[in-house]
Amino acid sequence: MLPHAPCLAFPAIPWERDAPGAGEVLIIPGSREDSMRTALRLLLIAALLAAFAGAGGAGPAFPDRPVEIIAPAGVGGGWDTLSRMTARTLAEEKLVTQPITVTNMPGGSGAVAIAHVVTRRKGDAYTLIAFSPALSLTIVNRNTPYSYKDVIPITALSTDYGVLVVRKDSTINNLRTLFEVLKRDPNAGVVAGGSAPGSMDHIIFAKAAKAGGVDPLKVRYIPFQGGGEALAALLGGSASVLSTGASEVLGQLQAGTVRVLAIMSEQRLGGAFRSVPTAIEQGYNVTFPIWRGFYGPPEMPASAVKFWEETLVKMTKTKGWEKVLNDTQWFSFVVSGERFRRFLDEDTKNFDSLLRDLGFVK
Repeated sequence: MLPHAPCLAFPAIPWERDAPGAGEVLIIPGSREDSMRTALRLLLIAALLAAFAGAGGAGPAFPDRPVEIIAPAGVGGGWDTLSRMTARTLAEEKLVTQPITVTNMPGGSGAVAIAHVVTRRKGDAYTLIAFSPALSLTIVNRNTPYSYKDVIPITALSTDYGVLVVRKDSTINNLRTLFEVLKRDPNAGVVAGGSAPGSMDHIIFAKAAKAGGVDPLKVRYIPFQGGGEALAALLGGSASVLSTGASEVLGQLQAGTVRVLAIMSEQRLGGAFRSVPTAIEQGYNVTFPIWRGFYGPPEMPASAVKFWEETLVKMTKTKGWEKVLNDTQWFSFVVSGERFRRFLDEDTKNFDSLLRDLGFVK
């Protein structure tokens, strides 16, 4: 907002006198000289107003101070990766010139972060929060009193797919074997995930298990504060199966320490996942896309919402972001504005139906 405009005192034009002095010419109203006097006055007023606007009306470019991105999970998971890759790309592509920091705020599959933002960051134009279907499921499970109507969804950027993973030395090498073992004895396996019970990683497993004739509610699920911790539990022997997103095990797959039993996409992926069969190939009609994006605090100024929508979409068209997609094996999924808000409404309804079908919500 512009400061209150001071009272402007315009200088008198030399020939503006009530009566001519010695040697001066009387200006007759309506004459050519009178028209010139009026034109000059207008020019002087315009010049003064322009000078005032230039001095007091132009503010610094947004953002004019450091930006914070909140990853609502521990280091190493999908939200953390999205946050850090976005911060790096925005800086490298010079789309944001202010410093960008990433803060990890794990807890409740996004419940802790959304509570923090709603109660403490209202109107904040300089904060973005990563989210995905994990938060949709937290909302559907009523593990938070807040919903997407309490914050400002900004844009989705990418999509990943659910996977079920075992250690490389496991005797289980496909979905059929896994489901046969669990049907005989649900306690024979421990499933690890980087989200709360009934949230995304749990539901990835549950959806596949039900398709394989296994009651997912009878199989022990251990939640961790992010995909990185859940992966460590698998590798350390605390869990026998990891349920997560494909990109979160990319490094271990390339290192040869894990075996991906199935990817829940409609067709095989390329790159490091090219030899991984889909669940559909193995006879189970299960898919689980994992979109990821950002939301803003409640009452974020409309100008800031517009800036972040446009800037993040612009980022997805850069060489830097193309490299991120290639390195993580993510796929581009760019949806913003009102279209994104409608998508979230539909996505939440679909998860509500899925959780009821799986027996997680009565």
